[in-house]
Amino acid sequence: MTIRIDTITPANQQLLWINRNNQSPVVATVTRAGDGTPMVEQSIIPAGKPIILGTKTSGMRRADYEALQTHNATTLNAFELEYGAHTWQVIWDNTNGDAITGDDVFDEVDGHPTLTNVQLKFLTAE
Repeated sequence: MTIRIDTITPANQQLLWINRNNQSPVVATVTRAGDGTPMVEQSIIPAGKPIILGTKTSGMRRADYEALQTHNATTLNAFELEYGAHTWQVIWDNTNGDAITGDDVFDEVDGHPTLTNVQLKFLTAE
């Protein structure tokens, strides 16, 4: 399986699709009429679906992690995310905190060469 984030292909191809089973294609809002009757409005979500890829307890090289951080800081438009047989146009999801997070395997002054618990957050753009 190939994982490619725009022009970056991480050396560790073990990124898991963390929220694969939590993809809601519909958004719904509920309001109450004056008599208490619920009024439900539902819409299909054509874009903006969250995709979270992560390492969980496996590792990612610091060089790949830093390349992805730089990409996040410099790419505000849509780009291609390839995950095996799936390909999406996405943007980085900076809406709820950092789009890229991770922990050093071991604490070191300059950071350990491997990070774990990495999460990459995207939103579909198409």
